[in-house]
Amino acid sequence: MVVTFNTLSEFGVTAIINYLRKSRQDEELERKTGEDALKAQGDLMDRVLIPIGIPYKQVKELKSGDKIDTRPVFQGVIASLRNGEYQAIAVKEISRMGRGSYKDMGLIYELIKDMRIFIITPYKVYDPKNPADLRQIRFELFLSREEFETTSERLMGGRVSNALAGLWVSGAAPYGFVYNPSTRKLEIKEDEAEVIRAIFDLYVNGVPGKDGKLRDVSFRALATYIKNHTPYRTPMGKREWHPQQLKQLLTKERFIGTMKFRTTQTIDGKVVERPEDEHIIVPNAVPAIVDRDTWDRAQEKIKNTGNKPRTKMDFSPCELASIAVCIKCGRKMVRQYSVQNYTSRVTGEVTQYHKEFLWCTQSGCTFVKYREVEANLLHYLKELVDLDNDLLQELVIATVNKKPTEAISPEEILRQIEQQEETLKNRLDFICEQFELQRYTPEMFDERTAIITNELAQLSEMRTAVLAKERTAPAEVDVTTVKMNVGTLLEAYENCEDKTDKNTILRKIFDKVVIEINQKGRGRIPAKFTIYPILKFDLLSPNYLGLSVNS
Repeated sequence: MVVTFNTLSEFGVTAIINYLRKSRQDEELERKTGEDALKAQGDLMDRVLIPIGIPYKQVKELKSGDKIDTRPVFQGVIASLRNGEYQAIAVKEISRMGRGSYKDMGLIYELIKDMRIFIITPYKVYDPKNPADLRQIRFELFLSREEFETTSERLMGGRVSNALAGLWVSGAAPYGFVYNPSTRKLEIKEDEAEVIRAIFDLYVNGVPGKDGKLRDVSFRALATYIKNHTPYRTPMGKREWHPQQLKQLLTKERFIGTMKFRTTQTIDGKVVERPEDEHIIVPNAVPAIVDRDTWDRAQEKIKNTGNKPRTKMDFSPCELASIAVCIKCGRKMVRQYSVQNYTSRVTGEVTQYHKEFLWCTQSGCTFVKYREVEANLLHYLKELVDLDNDLLQELVIATVNKKPTEAISPEEILRQIEQQEETLKNRLDFICEQFELQRYTPEMFDERTAIITNELAQLSEMRTAVLAKERTAPAEVDVTTVKMNVGTLLEAYENCEDKTDKNTILRKIFDKVVIEINQKGRGRIPAKFTIYPILKFDLLSPNYLGLSVNS
């Protein structure tokens, strides 16, 4: 018996899912006419499905995507079909179900065949049990993929041809340029180009030091300098530059007029580099912002930065490096140092004020005075040495075991990590959506996703550290050993001048020091804070010290 619109119920179809998705042609027509393509498609399918008399549900894929992984609504459709919630899927054309990889096509085909999912189009009902219909389904699915590949190759060929002619072909103009619709070419956007040239100059020639001399900088130091001493904002309008963002900017060949195509590809949802012989390179495709000599010097420095001795800057860790942790977000706090000049209104005398803080890089957190934290830690250690033995034993067991007396629980840290990951993933979804709408160039897409990927990797490392198996202190503690170890380390710290060695000493005592801000600072009023030191397990060992510092 042949299945028709009127006989679907006789074949056990009690519910239909109507999947709506825009094709490329729909998107082009929508841009030209302003017509809502999905509404028009929904109206068409209503005229088809209402007369059938079987309950149906319409779902709209608002995002465009070639693969199932990039279409969350269709993923839900597949799950519902697999669970038996619907026995038929209605689409304007079979190709609307996907033009993704052959793996995707196989997944759809096997699901339809194994579960006998009927396909309803405005013109025909396809029955997977009918060999002719099944052959047509297979043909339509795989033909749509071939058409997609052919169209992509043709579009890429057209883009390269237009790029060779000096035309802009990659969506929104990248940072430093503006698109001229009359000539279809990029022109230099001078205010942004000024920022680009300044960043190249600072990286290649160095930044002004306290003595007025230029000093060499890393990407991180350059990011700090730009934030504190220049008005230059990121392409997204933010004050804070990420070191990786600066590196990507300094390696963009578009700033010397060269454009590249087909440099990356997506494999299993990840953007990876294509082989160099597949890259399409178009010199002089856009006007140059940076001269070739400056560009070459920047690339040479980037290439050799790993082996280059940095004699002009002190990169040794400070006393509290990797020790202080923010109670609010669980991130390690970092040192921020700056010098500010003040001129007396009365005498005209210039004095310098040295600012040194511990601050959390997470937005919404705050900072405290660096030396006050250090002084509090030293005071805490001196109190440990003088503490009553019974109280010391209780304190050591509690802090080494990370009992509830610890300032922030692992559960709270994990919850905050999950919240931050959710925020970053939402940003990543937005970036993907803009890329699919061709509002981002491939280069812009790679640049933005790299920053988020790096932040997600940091959060993953934090989660791993939190979930790591904790060691347990014994029920009894030899307080004499603890006092001896702490006293010896404290004496070594006070007699030591090298801050790297001081950091080594503190890391022998503390697993971490959690800092809680009780009251934020305002102007010259410093922030009030509380420290929660977590002692090292090894402090309990009589043979623990093993100092190798320059006292």
